Amino acid sequence: MKNSPKPAVTRTHPPKLAMALVNPIMRALLRRGKGGPSEHLMILHFAGRQSGKQYDVPVAQQRLDGRLCAFTNSGWRVNLRGGADVEVTLRGRRVPMRAELEEDPRTVAAAYDRMIRAVGVENARRLGISVNVDRAPTLEELAEAVEREGLSIVHLTPR
Repeated sequence: MKNSPKPAVTRTHPPKLAMALVNPIMRALLRRGKGGPSEHLMILHFAGRQSGKQYDVPVAQQRLDGRLCAFTNSGWRVNLRGGADVEVTLRGRRVPMRAELEEDPRTVAAAYDRMIRAVGVENARRLGISVNVDRAPTLEELAEAVEREGLSIVHLTPR
């Protein structure tokens, strides 16, 4: 049986062990907010909907249509369905915000398409994805990846 080719777009995520080691260091650096990672990353602070567990998640900060957001497929995102009041540490400052989770495949695919065009295919890893073709992926390929990989966008608005 022949191996099927890799999909045009796949999610990239560092190994869990690496994240467990690096995240505490990143949180400390991001709280300081002086240069380095604080220019590209932020900490998303929120409570679990059912458990009440406090999450402090370092994520890449993106601007989509002038609005702060994070692209993710991580499991914690479900806590933001239907909207949630959160706080975000940006450049060392903790700011209250409203988070809205976007999961509609067509909407999310269109947003990934705009971001890929903005950052370039060669920098798609900044969005947590790998482009496995030698061109920009089509909207259909992106929508397939959104559905297969659970890609979503967390939009953040100041409260």
